Amino acid sequence: MRKILFIAIITVIFFLSNSNFSMAYEKEIKSISSTLAENIAKAAKKMIAVVDFTDLQGNVTELGRFLAEEFSVAFAGAGKGFEVVDRTHLKSILAEHKLSATGIIDPQTARKLGQVVGVDALITGTITPFGDSIRLSVKILDTATAKVICASSGDIAKTKAIEELLARGIEASQPLRQELSTPSVPTYTTSSISKKVGDIIVTVKRIVISKGRVTVVLDFLNQSDKPLGLAQQWVGGWQPEKYPKLIDEKGNIFKYASGIPEHRLYMDEEFRVGEWLTLNPKSNNDIVVTFSPEDRKITIEEIGSIFAFSMNYTLYNREGKSALDYSVSFTDIKAQRAK
Repeated sequence: MRKILFIAIITVIFFLSNSNFSMAYEKEIKSISSTLAENIAKAAKKMIAVVDFTDLQGNVTELGRFLAEEFSVAFAGAGKGFEVVDRTHLKSILAEHKLSATGIIDPQTARKLGQVVGVDALITGTITPFGDSIRLSVKILDTATAKVICASSGDIAKTKAIEELLARGIEASQPLRQELSTPSVPTYTTSSISKKVGDIIVTVKRIVISKGRVTVVLDFLNQSDKPLGLAQQWVGGWQPEKYPKLIDEKGNIFKYASGIPEHRLYMDEEFRVGEWLTLNPKSNNDIVVTFSPEDRKITIEEIGSIFAFSMNYTLYNREGKSALDYSVSFTDIKAQRAK
């Protein structure tokens, strides 16, 4: 009798555990996909494809692939008059044309994917860990214009199963630009407050909320023997997605204001560069980056306390006449409030 009771208890626990895992994401997927499906139909899109979901820097995890598969199934069953390209078939087509549907989707990539795969819209998504939850943001991109047709977001509870998928199989995104023939360096995507990228250790020392602004205090430790120049990657026009990013656990987005000059690389008779910050060799270099809320109506009390921060930047060696673009991102950073 005891043995039967024990088995029954284990079965109930297993069922509840799996039910909680399902509830952690199924409700949000159903809600988000329903909203987006309505907008896909309104935009008269007949063929869509769901690409791998990524973190804010374009890196793919198994959780990103899993959620993309789930959304693909949800859209296929939406019954709104559009078709969904099977993801296995999508990968085969992309492999045949030597393309990738992972990482950052820029306008040129979106158009190329649309032409090759024959889709009217791409579904992209980002996943950002915050404490006990995962922030999920999903967008519909028009492949003809690369403009966002619609976007929706939600939160998923960070269960053990979700955490395991999040930590498994990370693929680093490729550098956004590598104009000079210098070796590429991987971006490390651990969850620690400090991350090593090439000869630089980047540390988020603190995030401070004060007077409606948010300040991120960084330290760039230059481990090389030579001074390095640091600047924002040159975005060639207004492309806010390329600037430093800051978001809190409530989903509030903060707009980059100041802190790092924009890099402009010119190759003529000699190596020349625009403004930069000098990172002294074998020393720490403090840099302060400021942000303001994208929603101007938000009060300081409505700003969250846990943040995710990411940035793209260029490092160059004037003596070596070389420059490389890098990316770094941090999550679960607890902010301070100025007194």
